[in-house]
Amino acid sequence: MQLIKTAVESLIFKYRVIRARSHINKNSKIWFHSSVTFDRNWYFTARGGEIIIDRGSVLNTQVILNADIGGKIHISSDCLIGPRVIFRTANHKFTDIRRTKKLQGQIIGDILIGKNVWVGANVTVLSGVTIGENSVIGAGAVVTKSIPKNSVAVGIPAKVIKKYA
Repeated sequence: MQLIKTAVESLIFKYRVIRARSHINKNSKIWFHSSVTFDRNWYFTARGGEIIIDRGSVLNTQVILNADIGGKIHISSDCLIGPRVIFRTANHKFTDIRRTKKLQGQIIGDILIGKNVWVGANVTVLSGVTIGENSVIGAGAVVTKSIPKNSVAVGIPAKVIKKYA
């Protein structure tokens, strides 16, 4: 994995971000391999957490990766992330109906995406989820629990409908 370090690489990356109308929050901890491909209008933030994207992965348009409160998002190599996908490492607690949601704190968990995973359009992946290698997440799914490797999962909440040997 390669962190964008040199001044030239940093300028090229900044140009790609500006040209693509995309955004990375300042002070975010984000690492990605130089072979990662991004489409436009994405938003990455990891001021309290960390985002790692391995080699050969492709992120389509309007992808949101949010590890701002804490936790880690790790997208392994050769993954395809569809348009308008959201990964969020924190969820609000809401156990006490007498207190406002914002005062109850958050539950934080890592999101780990295995190698060669395809996440379809408009998918939401919540904290504490691992998606096993070679899996497919169908368009529009909401992934609230981990998905085993070599699986196809669809729906709200996402459920495994097929397993490959």
